[in-house]
Amino acid sequence: MPLMAAPQSTAVQTEIQKIDGMATDTDTRLAVVSAMADALKVHRNHLILLRKETGQTFGQIFVESLEKDGMDEDAILKRTRALETDIGQRIELARTGGGESGAPRTRPVLSLNTGVDHNSAGTFLWVNPEIGIDSKRASFVAGVPYYRTSASGTSLAGVGDVYATGSLYGRAARMDFESSLTLGLPTGDKNLGLGAGKTTVDVSGTIAHRFERVRPFVSAGFANSIFNFAYQRPYIADGNAAHFSGGFDLRAAPRLTFGAGGFGVMPTGTQVVYSRIAMGQASAPAQGSGAGTGTPSGSMGGNGMGGTGSGMSGPTTPQNMSQMPASVLAHMPFLATTGAAVPASELEDYGANAWASVTVARGVTLNFAAARSVPFQLTTVRVSLGLDLARLLFPSKHF
Repeated sequence: MPLMAAPQSTAVQTEIQKIDGMATDTDTRLAVVSAMADALKVHRNHLILLRKETGQTFGQIFVESLEKDGMDEDAILKRTRALETDIGQRIELARTGGGESGAPRTRPVLSLNTGVDHNSAGTFLWVNPEIGIDSKRASFVAGVPYYRTSASGTSLAGVGDVYATGSLYGRAARMDFESSLTLGLPTGDKNLGLGAGKTTVDVSGTIAHRFERVRPFVSAGFANSIFNFAYQRPYIADGNAAHFSGGFDLRAAPRLTFGAGGFGVMPTGTQVVYSRIAMGQASAPAQGSGAGTGTPSGSMGGNGMGGTGSGMSGPTTPQNMSQMPASVLAHMPFLATTGAAVPASELEDYGANAWASVTVARGVTLNFAAARSVPFQLTTVRVSLGLDLARLLFPSKHF
């Protein structure tokens, strides 16, 4: 029995014919069905089954769904024309190598990410430009992060560890696989909480599967230094550690994605900890080691904090330890000194996190996240902004 309750106007019929015209081509039909499913917030298989059961065209099904939602003719025309634009973009991307996902096979990476993490230990701001290349099978990016830390009456800033990440992507048994290798160079001063102070290596892998709008995933890796996993920690750990995470992403709307999950860090062996929130002063500092001595380019002096070459030898007690929150010291007593060796068990960490991402414009993404560390009793809130400069600078390209 037909679903159409009443004949449409000539204008609506014209839009239906345009949609059906794009759906007649087997090479573009998938783009039509995918765009309709996203617009109506239904499963693609639902549309295919509805077409078989009713004998209606995809254009008629789309308009009928809008009518059931109580839309008038003007609203229906606006939605159908927006759908046609979306379909056209998907078809063009597919023809230029984008496939169904709309992501081109090869594209330049030129991005700028900036944000801030805040918790009871301190406030950690970063600016991270990246450059590289990305494709459906592999990617390579390099970045130069810049950090600014404000905590316990101390404010420090400077360039962190320059890094490069290579990733490989694959798909098998309807599962998506990703493996990555990150190498970091010791360009950031560990005594100022800007870097690990050594060449770092992080190997990780991710397995995921997409169920239309939901994408569950699990990740695992191993690194020889961790301080930014899940959230920016108020310390740098110089030691080996395994890290794990899992959860799901949900595409709630074309421009909105959110998710939730959990994370864990399992250090092994002896760990040397450098506090990022309370820099120390050697018990017998060298004469003349004034403010900013030994700090990297761009860091802030003025607090008598020693860096490389400031006369520091072994663990030191921070000058501003008395200003650190008691709750932080209670759950992270190793922050009372810097450069001290601690058992791996003191740095075990696990908890839950949640996140949301909103595309506010082409190439501009606003992100929100929160993480709760159970052992450290630390809740971190993050707000960040991602700029895809390749899209912004070359809007006519299908990046």
